[in-house]
Parts: sequence; structure tokens; C-alpha cells
Amino acid sequence: MKGSKASKQDDNILYLLAYVFTIVSGIIIYLFFAKGNKRLRMHSEQAIILGVIMIVLSAILFLVPYISSIITLLVWIYGLYIGFEAYSGRDVDIPYITEIVKRNGL
Repeated sequence: MKGSKASKQDDNILYLLAYVFTIVSGIIIYLFFAKGNKRLRMHSEQAIILGVIMIVLSAILFLVPYISSIITLLVWIYGLYIGFEAYSGRDVDIPYITEIVKRNGL
């Protein structure tokens, strides 16, 4: 057994990091770390989609800067919550996004 406990801890950290910088960290984790790890792949895909949603919301609401900032911050905090839950070993279903990721295997 090749350091399975250390490997699991590394994966847990990657679950959390995927949601910290959403698109950027999601893409990096997807490309370099998620090979052969279905759960890590799913979380990195969800983080990427959450990042895209944050950008779209900001673009749509750019005329109302305070509301745009607050909504984007709330989506980011929700992503961090999902990352902490994944770090703890629990998967949280994000409405619509988890279903899309599981169905399409993006």
C-alpha cells in the first residue's frame, strides 16, 4: 500500500482547492490531478461551472455593482462550503450543476 492515507489527505486538499479560485484551480486540478479519480474530476468540473456562473452573473449585473459583487461573493462562499464538505468526505449536490456533470461527464 503506497501511502494511501497521505494520498487521501492530498485528494481532500485538492477537493477544497478546486473551489477556492473556481475556474483557474478547477482547470488545473482537472488537467493535472484528476486522472483516474472520478470524485476529484467531478468536483473540479463543478468548480469550473460555478466559476462560469459567477462570471455570467457579474456580466449580467454589471450595471448594479454592489448587487453583482454581493451575489458573486455568495456564490463563491457557497463553493467554499461545497469544498469544505468534500474535504470532510461528504459530497453536496449543487442544484442542476451536479446533475449536468454526472449526466454529461464533462
